[in-house]
Amino acid sequence: MVRSKVVSTPLWVRAIVVALLVGVPGWGLLTHLDRRGNERRLAAIASEIAGRPVEVHCPGAIARRLLTYDIVEGSVRFDAQGRPADDTDLRARTCAELDALAEGRRDAVLACVAVHGACGVAADQLAWAVDTVTHEAFHLAGIMDEADTECHAIKAMAGTAVRLGASPAEGSALAAHHFTVNYPTEPERYRTPLCDMTGQ
Repeated sequence: MVRSKVVSTPLWVRAIVVALLVGVPGWGLLTHLDRRGNERRLAAIASEIAGRPVEVHCPGAIARRLLTYDIVEGSVRFDAQGRPADDTDLRARTCAELDALAEGRRDAVLACVAVHGACGVAADQLAWAVDTVTHEAFHLAGIMDEADTECHAIKAMAGTAVRLGASPAEGSALAAHHFTVNYPTEPERYRTPLCDMTGQ
């Protein structure tokens, strides 16, 4: 009688399969929970600025891939009567910067801005992110005009930065950095000569 040879899957292959089956969904769940926590944190800030309960949405894994072409970092919809929606959509880069700020991963950038004022691309990106969520929150408050909204945002973004973990001095320095470095590069409809940092 001839015995048939039993072929078994090597242990290392089984280990990789198990790791993929457990690790990928686990990583996806952790990413989802982190995103939801960030959205709740940002919604609390936006609600305070808007003066009413609002939501902030950050893109999930699929939306991040679909929205890579979009250059607008945040948006709020207004209806035909000029009433804002109850939520804002932020892009992945803005959400990631704000999450990093809240989790203490931008402390070195904040410290640099507080001492030197300008600290390169990292400071620019962080300032844009803090400005973006603040800007969209003022849209949620009912302000439609972009220049007016942006001026309000610049004056309030230090407070947003503080709520996300910056010190008051760091928040003020970040807002000043945004006003002097980023604001002049914005499209004309976002700027007004009447806007200054007085009364920040």
